[in-house]
Amino acid sequence: MSYNIGNLQLRNEKKFIFFESPKSIEKLLNFIGTKEIYSSRIVNSIYFDTYLHKNFDEAMNGIMLRNKVRIRWYGETFNVEIQPQMENKLRISQHNYKITKKLKNFKTKTFFNLIDFKKYIQNEKNNKNEINYYLNNLYPNLLVSYLRKYFIFNNVRITFDTDLKFINLAEINFFSKKNFLCINKKQIVELKYSDEFHYQASKITKTFNNRLNKFSKYQIGLLETFYK
Repeated sequence: MSYNIGNLQLRNEKKFIFFESPKSIEKLLNFIGTKEIYSSRIVNSIYFDTYLHKNFDEAMNGIMLRNKVRIRWYGETFNVEIQPQMENKLRISQHNYKITKKLKNFKTKTFFNLIDFKKYIQNEKNNKNEINYYLNNLYPNLLVSYLRKYFIFNNVRITFDTDLKFINLAEINFFSKKNFLCINKKQIVELKYSDEFHYQASKITKTFNNRLNKFSKYQIGLLETFYK
């Protein structure tokens, strides 16, 4: 059965870092027997944290009950009208649960105006109590962007992320593509499944040669841009 706390339906998430080329990793996924289920798309996330990086520190220290908050949208990063959503991702022991709330559209330009974005977020907080609750005393500090492909194997969802890019937002008001720090040598495969499919997931992980990694893309991004 799936792991439950109250009305929360929790799932397992296991991340694996690869340093091989994306093409070779796709060949491995194909060998395992996975099937691609959606079209690939760009994923953009602006992570929020306290000025002292409380959420980051809790993740680094392995706190059993923790969370991270982000604004996420799909598609192009710049010069487009985006349809963002706020996500509060809870980590409870070895399980995860995500709360998602839709936000109003926001227009980005060739140069992303972080001042306007902060005003937009403040307006959302003023108009929606739930948004204010989740984002209270948190500030945008990291943009993460990557290309994601979607697969499935016997009820185990698999995402494959390549072309990882990061921008530290701590001390800037405007940014563009030129500000991206690209981490092209790291590819991330993630398995997402409920407890009853542990056996199916283990059939996949046996082929990954102990590549399991506890770091999230948020942690990787801050380590590469802020703490390096």
